[in-house]
Amino acid sequence: MAKHRIRFYPIGNADTTLISLSNGKNILWDYAHMKDEEDSDDKRCDLPEELNKVVSDNYDVVTFTHADKDHINRFSEYFFLDHAKKYQNSSRKKIEELWVPASVLLDEQADEEAKILKAEARFRLKQKTGILIFSRPKKMKKWCDDQDEISYEEVKHLFVDAGKLVPGFSLSNDGVEFFSHSPFKSESKEIDRNAEAIVVQATFNDRCSTKLILGSDCTWEVWEDIVDVTKAKGNQSRLEWDIFHISHHCSYKSLSSDKGDDQTAPTDNIKWMYETQSNNGVRLISSSKPIPSKGSDEDEDKQPPHRQAANYYKSVGTDKNGEFLVTMEEPNKSTPKPIEIEIDTSDCSKIIKAIGMSTIGIGSSKPPRAGK
Repeated sequence: MAKHRIRFYPIGNADTTLISLSNGKNILWDYAHMKDEEDSDDKRCDLPEELNKVVSDNYDVVTFTHADKDHINRFSEYFFLDHAKKYQNSSRKKIEELWVPASVLLDEQADEEAKILKAEARFRLKQKTGILIFSRPKKMKKWCDDQDEISYEEVKHLFVDAGKLVPGFSLSNDGVEFFSHSPFKSESKEIDRNAEAIVVQATFNDRCSTKLILGSDCTWEVWEDIVDVTKAKGNQSRLEWDIFHISHHCSYKSLSSDKGDDQTAPTDNIKWMYETQSNNGVRLISSSKPIPSKGSDEDEDKQPPHRQAANYYKSVGTDKNGEFLVTMEEPNKSTPKPIEIEIDTSDCSKIIKAIGMSTIGIGSSKPPRAGK
């Protein structure tokens, strides 16, 4: 039986998700190798080692949702990069197609790894192949025309607009399609990586049409805009979901401006997205450190994960007969392993909490969505 698999890797407050399709294609969503190899107490996984257990050849797609360290760390050590020979040897993994937001090319304040990613994206755009750029603000056209050997008119087919299906994948040929929600066409002079990150809904071809939302590091303001635009365009189905890779490592700022005392109350639009648009048996995945306990030193940390946000996500999971999972807590905090979700194309999605554990079925059918 044909099966797709989604793997979420335990790398602390950082993101890497691997989608392995039943046809053999591998789609990597961010790459951040965060483990300190010299620290024996570091429980974060050895990301290259874990990925190489699954992907022996090349990646069909590698997406960098934005160029923050926790989404690109040490990527230049792992991948074969076309723009410079120093990144080219037989042990490196090749990228057939690179997906990046326009901000990767437009950012003038990039650090070293981000500059390398920018150089690779620029080279591929110059070659007019092996790349898709998400969003096309007016300043992107000017940027292209200011570059040697890049004409916007000759590469404009390589840009993906929010509100459109991403070219190159289809339910009939690949068993999955990707709908782009973000980034929008930002004309701001300042680059806000989180606000201009790639956000998509993936729909799979199993009997239940399992839907995955990959939320990157979106703030609540960006989610508000996404929901408003989605409703205005009549695309509410594009915010339906069974699996939600929640935004920004369980930060309350992806739900609301107010953390709350014990539970973050989301804005009305975000509440609608999580509570009305979700199916029965949902899985909410937090790519983060363990959730702090109330009153602990970690609970006082301004950085995520935030206990109050986690309590909201837990309530959604409970109400929908599903669960909230944290990458650095599964199957336990002492030895976290990648979380796997299996999508059987002849049935529905099932979760394998961590490699080696038994499979728990989400269910062979889904009850009607709330309000329908």
